Order: sequence, then structure tokens, then C-alpha cells
Amino acid sequence: MSLQTTVRERLARRIAGEIALSDHPGQTMRIWRERFRIPQITLAEYLNISPSVISDYESGRRKSPGTNTIRRFVLALLDLDERSGGQVISAFVRLMDVNLVDLNIVLAMSDFSAPMTSREFCERLDCTVLSGEEHLDREIYGYTLVDVERAVKELNSDAFLKLFGATTERCLLFTKVSTGRAAMIAIRSQEFKPTLVILHGTDRVDRLALDLSEQMHIPLGLCKIASTEALIKKLRELDQTG
Repeated sequence: MSLQTTVRERLARRIAGEIALSDHPGQTMRIWRERFRIPQITLAEYLNISPSVISDYESGRRKSPGTNTIRRFVLALLDLDERSGGQVISAFVRLMDVNLVDLNIVLAMSDFSAPMTSREFCERLDCTVLSGEEHLDREIYGYTLVDVERAVKELNSDAFLKLFGATTERCLLFTKVSTGRAAMIAIRSQEFKPTLVILHGTDRVDRLALDLSEQMHIPLGLCKIASTEALIKKLRELDQTG
């Protein structure tokens, strides 16, 4: 059995388990479909069913899906992602050994089909670069969006290590930020560090956060997109446009 097959099966079991054990399986199906950035109509065409069937499951209008339905749904997500380069699978595999997705700490993530510079990424998200501009020509290979409030409250040091180890050569975006201090202190305490950090959800950034950015040679940007939902939508649009 190849490594790719093993990884795919592990991820499939995890998704299927979350849906089967959920008190609201339809809602969990919707969350996973959106994490894979797959429209209802695309999924429906692949499964050869009406989009209304998927909508009914996700809204709770249809009774809980059986084992066979869950299996078909999960395999469809994986197959459709692999057809488009496997970027979502690749990103999730990085974090499978930490219960980050279950805790809704990681809100969005993806690997790029081709690297882009930190400068280009910041420009496409309309970010203001606060420090480390001289390092913006470094390439990144993906992004991870983290709810910093939940991460600080709920992750132990081992989980933090795995989170940051999975974000090297990537952009780490923090949402629900107050001043950025906690996020940058957390990064400083870890051996593995992201290439670019973007803060979201604040109008003011702590001086210490800026100082740590300079010390670690990690560019620090500020994104003023109105809401977390709008930021996730923008990131998904960026994925689609390459």
C-alpha cells in the first residue's frame, strides 16, 4: 500500500467518523464540503444526484445519512480534490495528528498548486505590511487560518508544536486577534515558524508583536477584511484563481 493511499484512507476515516458521530450530521457534511471548497452542484453532478438532495441533508430536512451515503460523500470529496491537484487533502494531512479541525481552531487551509511570494499573497488579500517588508520576496506554499482565541485557550505545547511545524514555508493567518501579542509570542516559543504572519480582526497591533516580527525575520501583515467569513471567502477565491 502506497503512502498516498494510506494518507487518503486515514483522512477518509476521520471525515466519515466525524459525520457519523455528529449530533447534526448534515451540518457536519456541509462544513466538510465547504472545507474542500466544493459547490453543491459539483458534488451532486459527481454523485449523479440532485443538488436538492445535498441541500436537504445539510439543512436537516432529510433524515440522517446512512453508512453508504456517508462513504459515497467522503470519497467524492477526496476524488474531486485529487482531480484539482489534491491541495486540500495535502493541507489537512499536515494537521491530522492534532485535533485542530475537530476543535474548529483551523478555519481554512490549502496548499498552492505553485508557490507565490509573500508580497503577492499580501497584495491579493489587501494587507498592510507592518514589519519585515525586506523579507516579502520569500515564497510560500500555502496558508493556514487559525482562530487565535481558541488556539491559545485549548492547545497544549505539543499541539502548538505540530501546528507550527505544519506551517513552515506557509502563511499563518490569525483571526479574532486583539493586539497580535499572544500570536507572536506563541510563534517565538516554537522551533518551527511560518514564513509570513497575517493578523485579522484588529485595528491596533501591539508594539511587542512588531518587535518579535523583526527579531524573527517574519513579515507581519494586517488584513482588514470585514469578517472571518469574508476572509475565508477571499482565500477560497484566491485558491481558485491560482
